[in-house]
Amino acid sequence: CWAEALGYSCCEGCEIAYNDGDGNWGVENDQWCGIDDKKCNGDNATPSTCFADEKEMGYPCCEKCDVAYTDDDGDWGVENNDWCSVPYKC
Repeated sequence: CWAEALGYSCCEGCEIAYNDGDGNWGVENDQWCGIDDKKCNGDNATPSTCFADEKEMGYPCCEKCDVAYTDDDGDWGVENNDWCSVPYKC
């Protein structure tokens, strides 16, 4: 998959942890891995869990539900000193 060209392995699963200009990323065995869009298209794909993921804004979804700021896009949190999008489940 595309991640191998960047020095990363390809994910076995389809759970998206982060999205950037390169593609969708997952975490398996505590390591970043690239998600193969062909393999994970359709029924196997994990739905977006926050607005930043859905809108492909380049920010991760927060792990927690703590809101630090709200704008027209939605609720934002801060984790690991970076902005993150508060999950829909909150």
